Amino acid sequence: MNGIFSGEKFIRNYFFNLFGLHIFRIVVSQLFYTIRNAKLFRKLSDEQKTLRKDGIIFINNFLSEEEFESVKNEFENSKNFVGVDSSIEEGDSIWSRRKFNRSQYMVMPGTKKLLLNSRLLELIYAGESRIVPISAVWFDTISYPEKKNEGKHQEASAELLHSDIFYPSIKVFYFPYDVKDEDGPLNFSPGSHHFTLRRLWLEYRKSIELSKTKDDDYLHVNDVEKEFLKLKNIKAIVPANTLVVMNGLAFHRRGDAIVGAKRSVVFTQFRYNPFSLKTKIVSPLKK
Repeated sequence: MNGIFSGEKFIRNYFFNLFGLHIFRIVVSQLFYTIRNAKLFRKLSDEQKTLRKDGIIFINNFLSEEEFESVKNEFENSKNFVGVDSSIEEGDSIWSRRKFNRSQYMVMPGTKKLLLNSRLLELIYAGESRIVPISAVWFDTISYPEKKNEGKHQEASAELLHSDIFYPSIKVFYFPYDVKDEDGPLNFSPGSHHFTLRRLWLEYRKSIELSKTKDDDYLHVNDVEKEFLKLKNIKAIVPANTLVVMNGLAFHRRGDAIVGAKRSVVFTQFRYNPFSLKTKIVSPLKK
């Protein structure tokens, strides 16, 4: 039962899913979300309502000019701060990442101020329906070198329209530079995080299909399924100093970029077990 009541995307059992186990998990996790919400939120702000309704919110000029310059300077000089570097080759892109845990980013004045911003925290809490700590943050630079585009490449999960998980899961993007259409911006389907009958049917069918394979377990949708769900699309083409908070339960994908494009983002995300009535997750690290 531990596997069933866990945050795993799908349970790899054909017969369980045939009899509706995956849909049962969705219904129960949504019930827990609703109960936590009733305990924690008596009233939502307009920004919180937008995130709940659309599954995404864009806030331009999020920080003051001084705060923005501080975060941008830390991003550009991230090697001056203790962190962990990694590189991910995914489809036609290369992700250069520097990760900072809570104790590390708390000594970075600009980043600390961004991540402790009350407007941001209120959006995260409303999206997760509980108070959660920001355990880590990533400084990401995503580039599209010509050598990765010269021939055919295997499409990565992020390039395909997909949903991350079967329960609300918040992602935060703060952009220190402008993002143009040619930079491969986030593509997002507003409102697609709501469980309509069509979405539940697709979840049911996909859970059975994925029970038979050990391949990637993201909920991908093709053009026919996109039409079936009546998905719309918006792009995160934004100016510098824009905050984007989104729900990974909604359908989204990485945009199409031109060769030589590059974009940068301060990123964090949350993935806590949905089968819990606790309204607060305690961080193991103090501020």
